Amino acid sequence: MASLSAGLRVGIVDSNESIKDQLSRLAGTAEQLRWLASHRLVGPIDILEARDLVPKDLALIARKWVQTQPPASDEQIREERRVLQGFVEASVNTVVLKGCLLAHSVYPTPEQRWRADLDILVDPSAIAEGRNVLKSLGYRSMWDVAGGTPIPQESWLLGEGPNRKVVDLHWKVRSHPILRDRLSFEEQWRESIELPLLGDGVRGQCQAHALLNAVMHWFDRLYGEPRPIGWLLDMDLLWRAMSESDRSGLQILVVERELSGLTASALGLAKGVFATPVQDFYLAELSAHGRAEKPSRLIELDGRRWRSVWFALTVEPGLGPKLSRLRASLFPPKAHMKQRYGVRSEFGLTLAYLKRVWARF
Repeated sequence: MASLSAGLRVGIVDSNESIKDQLSRLAGTAEQLRWLASHRLVGPIDILEARDLVPKDLALIARKWVQTQPPASDEQIREERRVLQGFVEASVNTVVLKGCLLAHSVYPTPEQRWRADLDILVDPSAIAEGRNVLKSLGYRSMWDVAGGTPIPQESWLLGEGPNRKVVDLHWKVRSHPILRDRLSFEEQWRESIELPLLGDGVRGQCQAHALLNAVMHWFDRLYGEPRPIGWLLDMDLLWRAMSESDRSGLQILVVERELSGLTASALGLAKGVFATPVQDFYLAELSAHGRAEKPSRLIELDGRRWRSVWFALTVEPGLGPKLSRLRASLFPPKAHMKQRYGVRSEFGLTLAYLKRVWARF
């Protein structure tokens, strides 16, 4: 599958090298630990060792490091429970996404999966209620004035400095115009699963939706943001947790939503790195469907920033939304720019706008 090597090349993974080979090029143990941490692989070190993906002596050192610096602290997990219970008590239907969901569902223990924030999805009609819940819990919006490339989410903060807590409030699971409406809130809520470790009434995406979201997340990378190998481990663990019936249902779902090509590519990457037990015929069937799917363009555009930005603009429906997207991306409100870039003078503001335009194109 030609697209796999291209995907690996821009995904910080060499298709011809094992994780052990990549680690062997590093100068010493400290560098190896930093590499594992940068790819979010220190926490699940037991999984990597059991699969013989890392040297045993390195796994021993990494395990000791995790004991003193867990990827997710007890304090962070308590705060996740507090926030999610706040939504339950306020009767605001919420679906847990991404890191927190995976930590409490497919990873052996919740602290093994690193996450910088808590991602939650609310009904688009309940955004105001969701904001009120966060305010009641002491959170504040990251931006006084919204701005930047339009995304269907907001970041909310509690505290200051490196120990601050972040909640990302989503009303769609993805931001890219060609991906953001592939899963509705209603179906995600209907198929959601209980997360008892997070408290009574807390629910998260089902495994099929979580895997599909992970696949879309891998390619929803408009400005070439780096991707840790740990994202592929997420897909691997989700796949292994699914029954054969679940996997058949996933195949039907991704064909229906025209995400077959992306799913085949991402699962193929996971198989190449983590030996994910997905059959070749399953990938081949999805790839065949994917050839006619417009979202599959994201595979060939991966890592090509200018072309990716142009593609996102072209698939934004309607002339008005296209112009609004372009203007919001390049010329956000002055108040937003001043807060985001920490500038005060008009000269500094002009430089910030120039910097932003350069970064986008």
